[in-house]
Amino acid sequence: MNKPDFTKYMDYGELTSALEDLVKENPGLSKMYSIGKTYEGRDMWLVELTNFAKGNPDEKPGMYIDGNHHAGEVTGSAVCLYTIWYLLSNYGEDPFVTELLDEKTFYVLPRISIDGAEIFLHTPLSLRSSTRPYPPRDREEGLVPEDIDGDGWILQMRVKDPDGDWKVSDKDPRLMVKRQPWDKEGPFYKVYPEGIIKNWDGGEIRVAPPKWGLDINRNYPANWEPEANQRGSGPYPLSEPETRNVADFILAHPNIGGAMSYHTTMGAILRPSCTKPDEKLPALDVAIYKTIGQKGTELTGYPHVSTYEDYTTDKAHPLKGVFMDWLYEHMGIITFSTELWDASVRAGNKLFDRQSRSSEEGQLNLLKWNDRELAGKAFSPWKKFNHPQLGEVEIGGWKSKFTLMNPPPQFLEGECHKNCLFTLYHASCLPKLAIEKVLAEKLSDGLYKVTVTVKNKGYMPTNVSQQAIAAGRAKPVIVEIEGSSLQIVAGKAREDIGHLDGLASVGRSYFGWAGEPAPSRKKEVQWVVKGQDGMVVRVKASSPRAGVAEATIRLGE
Repeated sequence: MNKPDFTKYMDYGELTSALEDLVKENPGLSKMYSIGKTYEGRDMWLVELTNFAKGNPDEKPGMYIDGNHHAGEVTGSAVCLYTIWYLLSNYGEDPFVTELLDEKTFYVLPRISIDGAEIFLHTPLSLRSSTRPYPPRDREEGLVPEDIDGDGWILQMRVKDPDGDWKVSDKDPRLMVKRQPWDKEGPFYKVYPEGIIKNWDGGEIRVAPPKWGLDINRNYPANWEPEANQRGSGPYPLSEPETRNVADFILAHPNIGGAMSYHTTMGAILRPSCTKPDEKLPALDVAIYKTIGQKGTELTGYPHVSTYEDYTTDKAHPLKGVFMDWLYEHMGIITFSTELWDASVRAGNKLFDRQSRSSEEGQLNLLKWNDRELAGKAFSPWKKFNHPQLGEVEIGGWKSKFTLMNPPPQFLEGECHKNCLFTLYHASCLPKLAIEKVLAEKLSDGLYKVTVTVKNKGYMPTNVSQQAIAAGRAKPVIVEIEGSSLQIVAGKAREDIGHLDGLASVGRSYFGWAGEPAPSRKKEVQWVVKGQDGMVVRVKASSPRAGVAEATIRLGE
């Protein structure tokens, strides 16, 4: 199988071609289709992966994976593409992968902010998500980012100013550090993004609000708040075609029980909730998150953390309208959101430590890493430039797109591989229905007792999460019996047996749930039926997120 090039970041055309090639080579395991169009009219391509010869894909436990909610976070698209390639190339070779594709369905949407990613990849500009101008305003005012020196990058400008709040580090002339109250001898500087000042009156310089201010990962219904309270949230929940398409797809696939959404940059595996601490969540759900998250840490080296407790810096203003919270709170889907890549840790700074990253020492470590590993190419030395409005300035700084925000190309495949493995292990934890045994006991001529034992062999319960029950998204396990000319004397042809616990529930007393009913991973269903010796009886157990299990037995045998 042809392997995509995982040493480059693909634009829309290249990514589409790579997906088409993989699907064309593997028609029995994959198909590709659009779930809708973006703001600019591009198709949002999704690849569905499963062994189509082994059951209806919509009746298998589903794992949803996406990347690139944010335009510049193109590493997420690469991990999605790698996951597709890894599953297809290892089917039939790796028993773990083979079992996953036989029993589960993967839905992989590599890129959500497609329009924005085109701008990010093909121009010096950066943006958060969509290219729809938002919020609307009468005219542009303030400093607008622009590549004014024509070198292909939008960096920083430093301007000498006796009232400036920055100075040059005495440890490395490339590094700008904050001026301290006791600093009296300059030179001092003002530091701005490289750009042009629109409608400037010659007074104070303010950075203009972004032209493209939408953050579509604040546009989902969970805890959504308007722009005044949550920047970038959009005019109303699911106002954007990209988020609406994703939500419609999730709602149309009730078999989805697990999800992964890839972002950058922090080097951390985030989990719900964005708005409340663990103590406010169902205890079993937290235990499931921690167990799966720990496997993620072992595979990736990233810590697994509560977004609210460990990631959010301002607890009074937590993140609202986030995709991960919508999937968990409204849909009951066990969801992680991995912040891929952390150049700061590569440089020797502390793991998951904002203070370490931003300190002078942390920045010096980054510069040393750039010199050592990247031949100094990621940082542009300060150079004088005659700005059309400000006169002499100096332009320089980090070429951050593919060093700080995304890995340098030579590190990309390694980032893809370890995160792909974590997502596959997450998928392996989904519930799995099985019929453990079927018995048919002859009571008298033409009368039989049929007994079936249904078991959940998976780690998660068949409802996936307790939150799914609370949100009304947990369908019960249904057990059905049928046969030609079969008559049911006692019992129902279609029995609702509720939910079955998973392996996660076996250690309930461990988590302080003493006094609750003992975990039940299997249940027995019985019928009394009329039939004849040799008649074939079929039994079927099904639940949207736990799959389907079937068995047959002949009466009288």
